[in-house]
Amino acid sequence: MFQRSGTQLIAWMSITLILLSAAESHALPAFMRRFREDPFSKTEWRAQCATCHVNPQGAGPRNDFGQAFDKNNRTITPEFRAAWPDRFVLTIDAAPAGAVKASFVNGGREAVIEVGGESFRVNAAEGKLEKLTLEQVAQLKGSAAGSAPATASAAAPTEQPLRNVPTFDHVLINVPTTLGYEKGGFSLRFTHRFTQPVLRVGDECPDCGAVNELFGLDSFSYSSFGGEFGLTSRLAASVYRSPLDRTYEIGGVLQLLNGKGREPVAAQLRVSMESRRLFDADKISASTPNEDPFSRFQTWNLVFPVSRTIANVAEVFVVPTMSFRVNPYANVGGTTFPEGERRAHQAAIGLGASIRIRPRTAFVAEWTPRVAGYHATDSRNSFAFGLQRSTNAHVFSLVLSNTVATTTGQLAATGTPDLRLGFNLYRRLR
Repeated sequence: MFQRSGTQLIAWMSITLILLSAAESHALPAFMRRFREDPFSKTEWRAQCATCHVNPQGAGPRNDFGQAFDKNNRTITPEFRAAWPDRFVLTIDAAPAGAVKASFVNGGREAVIEVGGESFRVNAAEGKLEKLTLEQVAQLKGSAAGSAPATASAAAPTEQPLRNVPTFDHVLINVPTTLGYEKGGFSLRFTHRFTQPVLRVGDECPDCGAVNELFGLDSFSYSSFGGEFGLTSRLAASVYRSPLDRTYEIGGVLQLLNGKGREPVAAQLRVSMESRRLFDADKISASTPNEDPFSRFQTWNLVFPVSRTIANVAEVFVVPTMSFRVNPYANVGGTTFPEGERRAHQAAIGLGASIRIRPRTAFVAEWTPRVAGYHATDSRNSFAFGLQRSTNAHVFSLVLSNTVATTTGQLAATGTPDLRLGFNLYRRLR
């Protein structure tokens, strides 16, 4: 899995992106068709994803109209039309010559029908039909035009905070974000880390990848894959697999705060279990020569990511992390080993930021310093930085990182002096 050449990898990724984009381009949600086929919907909104979504290309967070439509059980009623005059017209011509006209009045509870020069008020709820004079028609239409609910003004374009129009997904580069979930929403995560360094911090690097080596694209690599599924709007499940020690990470996410309205910050609680495949010398013996010399080692992680937006430009993240039993060789060497290598557990605080430089492009960076517990000799605190681009339901990151580890427990413990090229790809299926 992790010996694929750079050329093969780029070709594979191109085919995948083409297939995913083609699949999405033919998608037309039923509620969009419902809006398009409503006779009172404005024609300029009938073929736009921006009708309901913040992103003009569709998918992702909904705008105010989309949220109101969802709360209305995705149905269009006279009251709903009256509340959104920028999406619906109050008057339509049923014939090209304008022989029949219909207008909603009284907050959409009644309609004025004009046929052959005569006007009638229709109240379907009460089953009433009343003939009107021209003065009454003018009065009713005038009151309808001036009584649009205040909620309609919310549809006007506003400066959106970064968390409402995010360039990131549920993971920044390696550390988790506080991006919320939708019930039934599924997000795929694919990470790739090349092993040949492209830069060494503090020392010369004769083995670093140069232009003639495509900056390490032809080197060995670790390709990891996983996803997260929204069980409810506040509860999600995650699974992730890395070939580094054949590690599986399975966990759950609880959304504590969304960072909207009166909530100044967004916050989550994440719990996960990592299972690594490690060499076990104790299993090798003369009496059992065919015994598998590997065994599984479990690490438990408790993560509490918190974030806050800075206007519509940036979002900063603080991610306290506790990893229990992160060191499989704790106390193995006795007092001959440094104290940091004898500790079993580890505490770290991830720090990250996403700074928007264009509407869909951001500079991202993170640093995960260890504050207590396990500390391998010559290891460094992990960090990464790069550019992130969101396109429709995809988020793509091109990054430099000083570790090839991407799971929670291994991340903070495996920093090196070398920077390596890598990328992340996220795909939101809903």
